[in-house]
Amino acid sequence: MKLIKRTYTYTAKWMIPVIIIGSVFCFYMIEYISYEETDEFLTYEMQRLIDYHEAHNDLPEFHQVANILPDVRFEKPMFKDTLMLEPGDNEMVPYRELYFTISHNGNDQTLVLRHLLIGRDDIAEGTLLIILGLMFLITVFLYIMVNSIAGKIWNPFYQTLDKLVKFKISGPLPEFPATAIDEFQSLNTTLDTLLKKIADDYRHNKEFGENASHELQTHLAIIRANTEKLLNSPDTSLELEELQKIYTASTKLSQVQKSLTLLSKINNREYSNPVKVDFRKTVEQAFEIFTEAITIREISVDKHLRACTLTMDAGLAEILVNNLVKNAVKHNIQNGTIRIILSPVELTIENSGLPFNGNADMLLERFAKGKSGNIGIGLAIVKQICELYNFRISYTVSEQAEHKISIFFPQK
Repeated sequence: MKLIKRTYTYTAKWMIPVIIIGSVFCFYMIEYISYEETDEFLTYEMQRLIDYHEAHNDLPEFHQVANILPDVRFEKPMFKDTLMLEPGDNEMVPYRELYFTISHNGNDQTLVLRHLLIGRDDIAEGTLLIILGLMFLITVFLYIMVNSIAGKIWNPFYQTLDKLVKFKISGPLPEFPATAIDEFQSLNTTLDTLLKKIADDYRHNKEFGENASHELQTHLAIIRANTEKLLNSPDTSLELEELQKIYTASTKLSQVQKSLTLLSKINNREYSNPVKVDFRKTVEQAFEIFTEAITIREISVDKHLRACTLTMDAGLAEILVNNLVKNAVKHNIQNGTIRIILSPVELTIENSGLPFNGNADMLLERFAKGKSGNIGIGLAIVKQICELYNFRISYTVSEQAEHKISIFFPQK
């Protein structure tokens, strides 16, 4: 059942007691007005007869009054209801009578005035006709008004509903129409946020599956190929060499699995324990981890670290910095350089490396390719963490093959 029809149904149910109460009220109001007007008419007629008696000292003709009762006295005028037989209809009809006394030639004379009243059955019939007429007019008016107004008021809702019906998860997000109705605007805003979250989750899951398939298949192919060599070769030294390749591929496979799991957790907002993190201390600890690799490759490190405190998950802060430092060391050259600058507004890491032609921001994507081969997903994890906390990240490569990654922290 459509909303407009359900509105009519509930409105009709609520109108039933209103009609009943209104009918009773209308019945008694008509009866009250009938009595009031009749009493007013009889009072005016009584005053006219009193004035006539004072002017002419004579009683009125019988056709002007209902009855004259000699030697009967009423201290004050009195109204009374009575029923009388109507010969034409052969039924009893209600009348209103007024008794009042005048003194004529020293004798009390009570005059009776009588006026026809509207019968209760006639009042009930009139009330019913009035209520039915009003209900008909109200129903027609409401039907026209509600359909006319509802078409305009509910139009944004139906537009939103139509866009939702046509929305496909793999397609672009729908743009909901702006509306001056607060409830519909709130609905559109909520739906927009919800659909963005659904689309992001779908994209992340799709990328996760594609990336997992891409990277896992590579290492599985290496394991399979070297296993086949072991099975077909009688040379023991070759077996050891192939076993080493299998071990290396399986190790990388394990690292990829951990990285993909980490990306999935970041995408699903599973890291939600924000604390105040001392970034300078985190950077110092990261360089301590890679001290041996830096020494072996004879890389000079130039650090300019200022105090910087950020509110974020401590684990993600450590992963962010470790991946940046690891990338600067891993993709550096022998006797290379690393320069790191930390301030309350940004973190910048520059390192020497291999030349790169193309859009350097593509190196932040998962499994981007460099001259040395597959870069992996370390920087993709960094980018994902930056998006989570609204950090702006940029990657540039100079003509001198200086790789520079800058992360800009939002300022309150």
